[in-house]
Amino acid sequence: MELQLEDELRDVIFHDPKFIDHFLAGDNDKLTKIVKHCRKQDQQLKRKKKWSIPARVSDEKELYAPVLKVLNTIKKAVDDVHGFPEALVPVTEDVEPEVIIDSHKYPINSDLANTQLIKPDLVLFQDAQRHWENVRLPIEIKRLPGHHKVGMKQLSRYARAVFAHQIHRRHLYGLMVCGQEATFVRFDRAGILYSGRIDIVDQAEVFTRAFASLLMLDRVDEGLDPAFKLSRNSKGRLVYYIDLPESEVDKLSGELPSDKKELATTSGQRMRRFEVIERLCHRESICGRATIVLRIREVAERQQQTKAKAKKGGKGKGKGKGKQRATQNPEPREYALKLMWRDPDREPEGTVLEQVHGMFGLAQHAGHWDVPGRPPSTTSAGNNAECVEKTVQVDGLEVCDRLRDISIVVPDEGKGEELEEPEEVDTTEHHPTSHVRPLRIYSYVLMSSIGVPLWQAESAEQFMTAILDAILGYWGLFNLGIMHRDVSNGNVMMIRKGQAFDRRKWKEGGSSSTGAQIRALAESEDVLRQVLKELGHRDPTGMLSDFDLHARHSLPSQPTPADKGRTRTVRLRDEDLSNPRGGKRRKGDLVHNVPAEQADKVNNNKEDEKKQRAIDYRTVGVFYFKSIYIFDNDTTGYSSVHGRQCSFLAGWPTLSP
Repeated sequence: MELQLEDELRDVIFHDPKFIDHFLAGDNDKLTKIVKHCRKQDQQLKRKKKWSIPARVSDEKELYAPVLKVLNTIKKAVDDVHGFPEALVPVTEDVEPEVIIDSHKYPINSDLANTQLIKPDLVLFQDAQRHWENVRLPIEIKRLPGHHKVGMKQLSRYARAVFAHQIHRRHLYGLMVCGQEATFVRFDRAGILYSGRIDIVDQAEVFTRAFASLLMLDRVDEGLDPAFKLSRNSKGRLVYYIDLPESEVDKLSGELPSDKKELATTSGQRMRRFEVIERLCHRESICGRATIVLRIREVAERQQQTKAKAKKGGKGKGKGKGKQRATQNPEPREYALKLMWRDPDREPEGTVLEQVHGMFGLAQHAGHWDVPGRPPSTTSAGNNAECVEKTVQVDGLEVCDRLRDISIVVPDEGKGEELEEPEEVDTTEHHPTSHVRPLRIYSYVLMSSIGVPLWQAESAEQFMTAILDAILGYWGLFNLGIMHRDVSNGNVMMIRKGQAFDRRKWKEGGSSSTGAQIRALAESEDVLRQVLKELGHRDPTGMLSDFDLHARHSLPSQPTPADKGRTRTVRLRDEDLSNPRGGKRRKGDLVHNVPAEQADKVNNNKEDEKKQRAIDYRTVGVFYFKSIYIFDNDTTGYSSVHGRQCSFLAGWPTLSP
């Protein structure tokens, strides 16, 4: 975890000189009352207008109690003036709000081995449950201002643990106190933003206002996805529900909107509630796509209410039972919901899924959309449709050359009785930068296909059939001009028994959809259809999923002559380096690789050029797909087109459960 954390946060750490103005500018009237309230509670603050924090200590633990006193004094003032925070989980009785606690001696309960021993110095929980899924604000204390970089690394560890446990978390705030200096830190999928240092003693009111503003943030600004609703099970663990737009779900439900009486948001959009049954995938990272895939099931509250009314209103036993049987609803539908922070410069995965919906061996599309964001107060109603949730973009950012990364040794508390002193690094100097924070858009992709990992195969036949079906799915995908480029045992999956298919294109008639201008691919599609016919038009056992790294390929104007020198260009997966905008740089993504008739069309729209840039599939592909050999290696006994396609698929990676 250590090296991965350092790598993902390299060159994405920025100082925001206006951090307080951008994120922690609370209601001025309330802040004034909070400052007065704090002065009534603390005599030194009242007399000297300064908080009491020791100027020099021999051990950072000597700072825990005084810092804790200051923070909880401010928090109590916020609770008294602003009111208690909204409960994370609805409660039926009055409960006292949580206070910040000293947690440096005891690890927080965790679901992951790599976070079981992490102990924030101070922490604020959402409620009484002590678990990483319930952490609201982690706080790191360091003895000296020179320990700022070490403190940033520690805080990053806590942030990673929070993101790895909270599927509803969009961004996270943390606080670091080094000596008497406080730094506010904001983590999101584009990296780290941090404030200038605030002297808690000499700038007592500035710090009080900033920390109070942080505590007054509502759940959305605090970093939680409002689509999620929470409850607790008998063990006290969170149970997640999510509200999805009815307009998206109804595309496949077959029900009429007039038949529904579901939730409605403040925007007037009708919603339907689903329970999160299982986490199929959770990328435990701070930055990047941060993909989460959930298995969700429709909540049957409406069905239960209908049955209850029918039972109550029935006058005769036989009549009542017959009425219930007649109005019985089908079993709640299940979906796979993918949450990710997509790169806007790449074609959305949902667009591809929608295009290939119903094809053999590929995941089935049910809907996709960018999650609406909270519009700024200055945004007019007419522009609200363009407002989506995305990583924050801030002008005037600065960098510290000594804090471009968090590559620094953190003393291990588990070794020896005396804690080794961290290295001191001067991180006070900043300068403007032209580097741009990666822009990522928060998106949902809804799929009606729910995959099962290959290692759960019950027999060798099921295992091999699933891989075969995924290969056939890849074949059809390639015939449409799309290369997957991320084939792995996590993206080749089995289909659950009893899986319903909303569309079966492999059983439909009609000619190839690739177009007459791409004859080779049209012929390849015809061969694929013949193969599927020979398989008896059965339903697939396996499927290929996750099209986030896909690329559109071009068709060469003529085959590569066999007598030309044999060269091979292969793009290894590890070669995908991030550019300043956070996208992937690929060697084959060059304009001169596009045929002339395609290049003219692409150049007419610069935005589409970024998202749907075609590549030459002879020279670019993942390691396992060395497609240059399709044209100059005539060693198969297959027919021309079929042989090319099968040679291309012969490089399928070895998969093991």
